[in-house]
Amino acid sequence: MYPRTLTAVGKLAALATVSSLAAASAHAMPFGGGAAVTDRFGYSGTILRYDTLADARDGIDSIDRIEVENRDLSLSVTHDDRDYADANILMGSWWYTTDEQGRAGWGNTTGNTGVGFMQLFDDDGSTDTAVSMAFSNFDGTYYTDFNLSLSGENAGADDFARLSTYDNVNDGGAWYSYALSLTATGLQGQMTAPNIIEAGNHPTGVTGSFTGIFEITENQTSPANQGFYSVDFSLNMTNWAFASEGDLTGPYQVDGGIYPSEFRVLVGQVPTPGILSLLGLGLVMLALRRRG
Repeated sequence: MYPRTLTAVGKLAALATVSSLAAASAHAMPFGGGAAVTDRFGYSGTILRYDTLADARDGIDSIDRIEVENRDLSLSVTHDDRDYADANILMGSWWYTTDEQGRAGWGNTTGNTGVGFMQLFDDDGSTDTAVSMAFSNFDGTYYTDFNLSLSGENAGADDFARLSTYDNVNDGGAWYSYALSLTATGLQGQMTAPNIIEAGNHPTGVTGSFTGIFEITENQTSPANQGFYSVDFSLNMTNWAFASEGDLTGPYQVDGGIYPSEFRVLVGQVPTPGILSLLGLGLVMLALRRRG
């Protein structure tokens, strides 16, 4: 079942997002927290099925491959933020609709139900194992890039964990592990206080991925779906809800469009633009090394 406490969608009305990491410079205090929230991205990729959890973790002897076409993504991650409690929320944005009566999800073919729909609704930030964020690429006016890394484990029923593989009615279970890494571009990040950098515009580009290992445990209607799956999704900017700007209806939209994007970093002492750029590069290099 979808989490129907509209705190899930309440995020959308507000902020939520990703956390902070220590700066690799003696001249900059460690990051104190932050947020990254956006419904602007999409994803596509593959799901591999395995007989055992060990095989899924080792990436060997897959027994099926499922192709996932473009789907909308709602991202809301916060950690030690100024205004919001910790949370790790990644899910299809099922609430957006173009229905004349405003019924959630109607007409929403890539954010609502379907193969590849996923949900992680950790609304207290209890499943993450590492979170980092940083602005970078100062162009003289704005910090245009935002780098985010999130990993976690053991997100289950309390976190409304879901992954739709073959159908959408029997897809509850647990994320044994998950990892998100992205760089959002085209932002207008500026100092809004001595220790805060914020951007309130939608990004214009993204690179990154979401990976994880999921077990489907539900058996009410499709017990044959029970098993272990690994996901490998690439992020993109293909997004049905954003493409429907001006035509969205119902209570969960803003002037016919998606909710605003918000990116924020809190630091103990704001580094110079040059130091922040180097820090962002360092995070990217670290991510590349871990993938190598």
